[in-house]
Amino acid sequence: MFEKENLDDLSVMQLTELAEKVWQEISTLYDEDESDENDEKIEEMTNYFNDIKRIIRDLHSDEKYPRGG
Repeated sequence: MFEKENLDDLSVMQLTELAEKVWQEISTLYDEDESDENDEKIEEMTNYFNDIKRIIRDLHSDEKYPRGG
């Protein structure tokens, strides 16, 4: 499990790398045996992942042109 970092102090590149690591951890948890503890970890990590992605999106929201993708 990752120790949560202060997301406001990270660059977009660092946030993107962290999001990838968190997503990999979530995927690993899904592959493990089902348990209440595992479900709680998945929920916590998913919320953390969503927080990271939200910050990345907010950092790009002030751009004057639409992003492709």
